[in-house]
Amino acid sequence: MVGAQARRWWLRALPRGAAIGALFAGVTAYQTRDHVTQIAPDFALQDLGGHRVVLRDYRGKKVLLHFWATWCGVCKAELPSLRGLARNLAPDEALVTVVEDSEDVEAVRRFAAKHQLSYPILLGERAVLRAYGVGAFPTNYYLNGDGSIASTSVGISTRLGMAMRLWIATGSP
Repeated sequence: MVGAQARRWWLRALPRGAAIGALFAGVTAYQTRDHVTQIAPDFALQDLGGHRVVLRDYRGKKVLLHFWATWCGVCKAELPSLRGLARNLAPDEALVTVVEDSEDVEAVRRFAAKHQLSYPILLGERAVLRAYGVGAFPTNYYLNGDGSIASTSVGISTRLGMAMRLWIATGSP
């Protein structure tokens, strides 16, 4: 009797699971429809210290390029995951973040200090956000060592999720 009940449960659960998976895939495809899909557009942006940072200088490393905003609640919820990821990156990996609301550099510096953000924070420009098709925050691009885009995601991610995407999408051994 138990075996028959288990089979019936699975027969009911499988279509629901497939529907949820299809819905997730559809939402993801819609959210990333405007994203760049081949080579990451190069850019040069200022970091919080006033230094010029050029994306191509990260060639040879697998990069999580993270677009976010200080006013974004989901971005704030993701900060512990980003801090943990940044502390545990391999030598051939990098986390580079681009903050959207860069008009008030001092406000971004205070935000970074308050939340103990020690990874690179670049001051975003509209042209860079447009070049990457960023329409929602947070948006992540996972780049291979040659600068090609392995995958993208929109919305909250866990530290494990980001680490796995970086590891899987960029062909780590």
